[in-house]
Amino acid sequence: MDFENVITHRVSTRHYNDRMPDDETIQKILDAALLSPIVRWHKFHLTVVTNREAMDLAEEAARIFVKEEKRRAFMHGAPVWIILSGVRHTDQDPDTAEWKNDNLFWNVGSIIENMELQATALGLASCGMNYTIVGMRDKPEVQKAVGVPDGYSALASVVIGYTDEEIPERKVNPELIPISYVR
Repeated sequence: MDFENVITHRVSTRHYNDRMPDDETIQKILDAALLSPIVRWHKFHLTVVTNREAMDLAEEAARIFVKEEKRRAFMHGAPVWIILSGVRHTDQDPDTAEWKNDNLFWNVGSIIENMELQATALGLASCGMNYTIVGMRDKPEVQKAVGVPDGYSALASVVIGYTDEEIPERKVNPELIPISYVR
């Protein structure tokens, strides 16, 4: 798939079938993360979760976080959940730690987007996950169960899988984000 096709067909998908991507496909998505434009002073870790029980624990933490009564499939039934963890800076100089941590989130966006674009190019669907990450922020037992390494914080995540839905081509919407020029 050429890049223009990838970018116009990358959407957040919320319906997955049970088909599990093979290890080679998952590795290509992880390789895309490793090719992201990142600053090398950050320590990151990727965890691939396919264990349904571990995913259920994170969904339960998300349910509690959003204060919902009933269980909800926050991961939309996707068979693969990739968690990006990192180490937040605590330098002696608070100014240095602050700008390094600000830069950390720019890197996080690049990594997640690269994985989503690669998934699309490989014929898979994806969706960034937020509630599952913030839901387990203060639950070390859940973080441990889903493979977040000690000393790391879960920063962002994405679910990956196949969908039976047809993904329509998206059109550019100039009203979505105003654009201005300084010339």
